[in-house]
Amino acid sequence: MNSAYAEQILAAEQARLQSYLFLFSITFLYWDHILTLSDELLYFWRRPVGASTILFFLNRYFAALGNIALAISLFSGDFTESSCGSFHTFHELLLVATQVIICMLLAIRIYALYNCSKRILALILSTGGILSTLSLFAIFFDRSEGFLVGNGGLGLGCETELSFIPSIQEAAAWEALFLYDSMLFVMTLHKAYKTHRELRPLRIPLMDIILRDGSLYFGVMAFANAVNISTFYYPLPYARGMLSSFASSMSVTMMSRLMFNLHKVADKGLFSSGPYSSDPTSYCSGSQSENLTVIATVSEAS
Repeated sequence: MNSAYAEQILAAEQARLQSYLFLFSITFLYWDHILTLSDELLYFWRRPVGASTILFFLNRYFAALGNIALAISLFSGDFTESSCGSFHTFHELLLVATQVIICMLLAIRIYALYNCSKRILALILSTGGILSTLSLFAIFFDRSEGFLVGNGGLGLGCETELSFIPSIQEAAAWEALFLYDSMLFVMTLHKAYKTHRELRPLRIPLMDIILRDGSLYFGVMAFANAVNISTFYYPLPYARGMLSSFASSMSVTMMSRLMFNLHKVADKGLFSSGPYSSDPTSYCSGSQSENLTVIATVSEAS
């Protein structure tokens, strides 16, 4: 077997693995969507529409619908290289838009946890703005060379072959997102620990507070991003960034699950107030002592 043929076989295997991982990612996304559809109907479709509800639906359906077009491009060999380039650009824009929506929901959640502190809001917005600018610059600056979109003569769908420099550029964007997720994760843990100390006489388990605040959801999203980042440094060009869709699907799923959990714990819908409300800004109403009282009451009832 000559080296050129061996390289073509290896490239075909990498490209097919890229497609299968994408298929797994959207299957995971759609399957969880089906599992939680009853919760969606109960907690969102039957309630008045507010800002958090609109963001929820954008998070829930934007990625779900956008991935249909990407699935067609990956598993059809009828597209030209030019068409594949358009699909690749669409994929990157879809990932960026999805993460922006998720970051907005996460920012609102943190803002609520810290009792609508203007300093916290300024920190979140400024950090998010800087990291978003750096991410967009890293993704779209000078992308004329170094990546190939097409089937490469392999008879496959639209696959992306990234050379090292463009791969590092995309990794930088995901690393910025990882920093943002990690910052919010640490902030939720800090808030959970602080609340646990304030409620120590009531013997409320720390894990209950962590689950309530969404720390575990934040942590899972950050971990998925970290694993995805590692793929951009792989030596195999078709394998670079192959977990991007999985990381995005995981973030969408975890964000939806977090909002469902807030509804379930509150059991009051969009009109509830206090720290268990599904509407994050309801934290602004009531004093800190009143919020802690609600936590204690709900925890004891559960």
